[in-house]
Amino acid sequence: MKKPVIDEGKLPEVMKIIDDANTLMTEKDCGEDKAAREELEELQSKLRELTGNQQIQIRDFWRYDEAVSLRTAARGALMIPPEKEDLTDEQIKEIVLDILKHDEAEMDWWLNFLEVNTGLDNLTDYIFYPDLVGLDRDASLEQIADRIIADLK
Repeated sequence: MKKPVIDEGKLPEVMKIIDDANTLMTEKDCGEDKAAREELEELQSKLRELTGNQQIQIRDFWRYDEAVSLRTAARGALMIPPEKEDLTDEQIKEIVLDILKHDEAEMDWWLNFLEVNTGLDNLTDYIFYPDLVGLDRDASLEQIADRIIADLK
C-alpha cells in the first residue's frame, strides 16, 4: 500500500508558487489579461515540474486560504494523487483507525485514497458525520471502519 510522500525540501518553493498564484488570480483577471494569464501559466508549469504531477491545476489553489493554511495547501500539492489498489479489509480498517493521527494535508490524502479505493464518494461523512451513514454521532473509528467495509459488500 502506497503512502503519501512529501519532499519537504520543495515545500518553500511550492508555497511561494501557490501564494503568488493566489495573489495574481485575486488581483488580476487571468482570463482576460494576457500578461496575467501568461504569468499564471508559468506558475502552473513550475508547480507541475516541482510536484511531478502533470495533472495538478494552479487554479485549484485560488483562495486556498479560505480553507487551509499555505503550508497545508503546499504539502497537499506535493503529494501524488492516490491510485486504485486492491486493499484488504484489514488495510481499510488500519487506515480508518489511524486517519485522525495525520496532519491536515495527509488526512485529506488518506480520505481521497479511501474514496478512490472504496468507491464511496461520501467517505468524509463516515469519518466526521457518522450519523449521516446510519451510525451514532459518537461512533468509534472501529465502528466506522466496520461500516465502511460492510458498505463495500
